[in-house]
Amino acid sequence: MNHHPKPETLAAYAAGALDEARAIALAAHLAMCVECRRGVADFEAVGGLALEALDGESMSPGALERFWSRAGLQEKAGAAPSFGGDIRIPEALRRHIDGDFDGIAWKPVSKGFSQAVLDAKGYRSGALRLFKIDPGIRMPRHSHGDAEFTLILKGAYEDELGVFGRGDFADLDGEDVHGPRAIGEEPCICLIATSAPLVFRGLFEKIAQRWVGV
Repeated sequence: MNHHPKPETLAAYAAGALDEARAIALAAHLAMCVECRRGVADFEAVGGLALEALDGESMSPGALERFWSRAGLQEKAGAAPSFGGDIRIPEALRRHIDGDFDGIAWKPVSKGFSQAVLDAKGYRSGALRLFKIDPGIRMPRHSHGDAEFTLILKGAYEDELGVFGRGDFADLDGEDVHGPRAIGEEPCICLIATSAPLVFRGLFEKIAQRWVGV
């Protein structure tokens, strides 16, 4: 892998400061990247030391018992289901993708480009999406109203920032402008988490955005 999240993004994940959509995208990358898992562990250790330095607060009578009672109920209700399907789909996505990439209900956006909206809470409805780009197809150039996380799950693309293959993570902000083009012999499938709508440059794309919702 050649592209990873920014250190401040790993810190925000460790602190639980990301919304669900972006947390899922980053968790999927962590499943494939030892280097970034170590980075998150380091930030979690720093956070633990900071908590230990705080003065303690008195607990109300029975608070500990009530906590463990709730924790036990959550443990029973939250038993992890067993997922099958494509092993290339990281565990963080298994509850959102049933089966494999071929079974996804792709909706066409334009020629050679389709998407699937996943159920996750973010800045707005549908902030977590899968994009599928056919070989040789380029997305319209765009920037971002705020943060955008892109994780390559299958295939590869190239843009103004370089070549991105499976596992690579594009950690973009409002200053970045790019137009990814799928390369190779197979479609490029990306997981996209956004915190604001994309900002397209062309008039046609701006009009189509109202119908597509990206």
